[in-house]
Amino acid sequence: MKPDLTRLLFACACASLPAASSAESAQVRPVDLVHAVPLLTESGRAGYSRFLRIGIRPRAFALNMNGDWAWNAGEGAVTDALARCEAHGLPCQLYAVDEEVVMPGFELGAPLRALGGPLVQGDPQ
Repeated sequence: MKPDLTRLLFACACASLPAASSAESAQVRPVDLVHAVPLLTESGRAGYSRFLRIGIRPRAFALNMNGDWAWNAGEGAVTDALARCEAHGLPCQLYAVDEEVVMPGFELGAPLRALGGPLVQGDPQ
C-alpha cells in the first residue's frame, strides 16, 4: 500500500469510531497513583496524598531507598524536599514535581503494571 493511502485509510477508520464521553476520556495521571510510588509505608502514602492535594506550585516529593520521604511546596520546593528527605541519612531522589512523575522508569506508571499492583487488578485505591 502507498503511504498516502495508508494514512487515508487510518484516518477514515478513526473517524468512524464513536466519540468517548468526557468521563471516559478523563484519564488518571501517573502522578495521581498513590500506590505506584515505590517503597512508601502507609504513612508515606498518606504524606504523598497530602502532597497531591496542596495547591501551591512549584511542589516536589522526594524519597530514598529506605522509604523515607519529604515534600515541599513554594519557592525552592525541589531543593528543600531533597534536603529534608536526605536529613534521614540517605541520598534521595525526586519522585514527582508539580503534575509530573520525574523518577526514571515511573513516568508512565509502568512498574506498577509490571508488578501486578492493586490498580492493575481493578482495585481503585
